[in-house]
Amino acid sequence: MIKRLKSDTFLKQYAVYFTGSMIVAFLNYVFHPLLGRLMTPEDFGDVQAFIALMAQSAIIFGAFSVVIVNITTNTENQHERDAIISELQKIAYWIIGVVFVILLLSISELKSFFNFSSIYPLVGLAVILPISANTTFRNAFLQGSGKFTELSFSGVISSSGRLIFAVGCVLLGFGVMGATAGIVMANVLVLVYLIYKTRNSLHLSTKTNVHSLEKGSVKKELKYGVLVFFATSLVTLYYTSDVLIVKHYFDATDAGLYSGISAIAKILYFAIGPTSAVLLSSVKLKNTFAENASALKKSLIISLIIGGAGLFTFYILNGIVVSLMIGDKYASFAHYLPKAGLVMLLTAIVNILIFYFLALRRFFLIILSIIGIALMGFVLFQGQSSIDSVLSNLVICLTFILIVLTTAYAKAHKPHVLIF
Repeated sequence: MIKRLKSDTFLKQYAVYFTGSMIVAFLNYVFHPLLGRLMTPEDFGDVQAFIALMAQSAIIFGAFSVVIVNITTNTENQHERDAIISELQKIAYWIIGVVFVILLLSISELKSFFNFSSIYPLVGLAVILPISANTTFRNAFLQGSGKFTELSFSGVISSSGRLIFAVGCVLLGFGVMGATAGIVMANVLVLVYLIYKTRNSLHLSTKTNVHSLEKGSVKKELKYGVLVFFATSLVTLYYTSDVLIVKHYFDATDAGLYSGISAIAKILYFAIGPTSAVLLSSVKLKNTFAENASALKKSLIISLIIGGAGLFTFYILNGIVVSLMIGDKYASFAHYLPKAGLVMLLTAIVNILIFYFLALRRFFLIILSIIGIALMGFVLFQGQSSIDSVLSNLVICLTFILIVLTTAYAKAHKPHVLIF
């Protein structure tokens, strides 16, 4: 039994990436409590909203990321692989250029909508866009190649860079501007590392050799990219929306205090995150249903054990956890931690199921994503009377999405039922 576990590729890759992710999670949750203690709740709320907006902008990169992982996993010809990735990178640059211009033109409106005290977070977001485009492609290549040690180290550099640069700038008295600049500098450091690590294995060029491309390869991957865009949009929206909704509907102090609670709740999402990453590179089109289902079941079992233990802790020790992790001034909002943790746990499980179907290129996810996003929009943007109601509505929406995904998986067991 022990010998079989040691020889299990999925579990070995998960162990490597989980270890790296736990180091990243530790550094992240040193970062958040330190900022929470060093800054006023209002300024801390600005920084947390900035991080949430970064995650929202990563929807674009997330779509390309999953596509690149899938290409790297399933394309054996290296020249063809690099050519397809190069073409996709060109398209990504054009999209980012348009988003960059729109962002700069709408800074004042966004500042007002999210009640930011300054434009620094939005300027930082604009600067990070092109940097993230490059890091996304190279991180995805490492993931698809099964190089989880290098991928984990990339995450460690990002988190430690944030901790050193952002916290250092805040200590020097630069406030929100300093925290924003520190996060940007950490992203630059990650890009330098990734370019070095992929310099001999990934060759991206603006002048693609079209002869290395199979007819229709890029078109096929763009079609898949649309699928990924919708699916990752759904997950990212639910993962980040609590902070942004509270930031919009409630005053700066309450939004800042809740952002501290949300940062702790996201521990569950980050702790479960490695299972999705390993699952994406483990589920392959050429595998049998049983082989892919086995990888999914392992992911879900690991996630429920970790997530269940964390959620139980949040329920029975929420006041102690909040005081220890982010400080007593956030303790008055500690009662939100269990439900916020449940939102993150449900989102993480939805993410696992979505990544499973993404790896198999199941296009029904587009319809589900549109319904899920519309449902949240309908429920949440009618005006919110309390933070508790925001969280309750998110739980209802996520439960619906989980029911649809588990039903789709159950139908996949029946050979006569086709999942598109």
